[in-house]
Amino acid sequence: MHYQIGPSLKLICQTLQKNTERVNQCQRFEIAELLKTLNATEKLLVAKYFCKLPWNIGSLFVLGILHDLRILTATEFILCYNSNEDVQLVLNDFYESEFELITNLFINSTMDSGNSIRLSDILEVSLENLFKDLLEKPELNSLGYAKYMRSSVPGEILIKIIQKHVDVIIRLEQSGVSAAFENFSSWINEGVDELKFPKDLYDNLLSNNIEDSLNYLLKLASVENFRNWKFYLILLQTLCSGNNEKAGPYVRKHLKAHLKQLATLPYKRSMMNLLLTARASNAVTMDISKNLDLYADWYKNNIGEMKFFFKAEEFHNIMNLLDQCIAYEAELDYLEIHAAISISPPVLCGKIVQSYKSKCKQRLQQIKKGIKGVGIDESIVIEDSN
Repeated sequence: MHYQIGPSLKLICQTLQKNTERVNQCQRFEIAELLKTLNATEKLLVAKYFCKLPWNIGSLFVLGILHDLRILTATEFILCYNSNEDVQLVLNDFYESEFELITNLFINSTMDSGNSIRLSDILEVSLENLFKDLLEKPELNSLGYAKYMRSSVPGEILIKIIQKHVDVIIRLEQSGVSAAFENFSSWINEGVDELKFPKDLYDNLLSNNIEDSLNYLLKLASVENFRNWKFYLILLQTLCSGNNEKAGPYVRKHLKAHLKQLATLPYKRSMMNLLLTARASNAVTMDISKNLDLYADWYKNNIGEMKFFFKAEEFHNIMNLLDQCIAYEAELDYLEIHAAISISPPVLCGKIVQSYKSKCKQRLQQIKKGIKGVGIDESIVIEDSN
């Protein structure tokens, strides 16, 4: 079908351009009514015209109208950009106030289409930039867009969006497992006292999907040579403190299964993961002493009484792994728990328990004297070993 170009097209294009240059917008209804008079060919021309305009102070307002009328969707507009720097400036505006537009991008990035990979890459860069900015300026953005997504996006797609956010956040800072033991408490305190965006993300996006979020986060940390410990621990603590009634049982079940697996397939890095995960998941109150008590209860119930659910060989495997982890311990509070809580041994396993307790006490004395455990250079070798 052939469509003619009406005389009003030039006037409409001029109107759109003028509105991209204005701060105060008060003609949304009038502009929308004008655009509704266009035929299919004219709408296509308007879309192409808008894409060629420089991004200006009122461009977000005009794009919102074009998107609502499906003349030019947010996804189509973003994909017309060739400059990554320019597109990131536009996305900053989306995150600030046009939540429907940024949601459109995230939804389409999860679809099986030719543009989804490129769109996903663009969004990952934008999220990384956003969260890096929030590290420096916590009040810059309260993640209101995420709350909009939580209430408007279907469940399966929302889970993919959650996973994208988690992926980006844990990669904000790389750190090995030895650094995680050394800096555990300072990282958790930073997440609670200084950083705002983990709690905003929980409140606005994760709180209705706690188990899905935990499942994905725990899975990420299980990969070999995982080096994103800082924000893994911060996000884990945020989820568990946000709703411990739901998160607590889920993580405890995970830890129990994890420990059972270690008894038959002993792997040092996996044991270190278990200890750090147990600590972060029990740091759920503002009272440090209470958090330590919660960890002590977990340690007593799972390590102290493991002779009741492990065979002698399995018990021996766990004790060997715990022994290998002592050199990484850098905080008195947690090591004191390990040294103080009794571990009931099976027959013929008493000596390995005594040896472990003795090494814990020796390491405690080293920490008090300021002697570090595994050094950075040494950890590169040790962390890759079993």
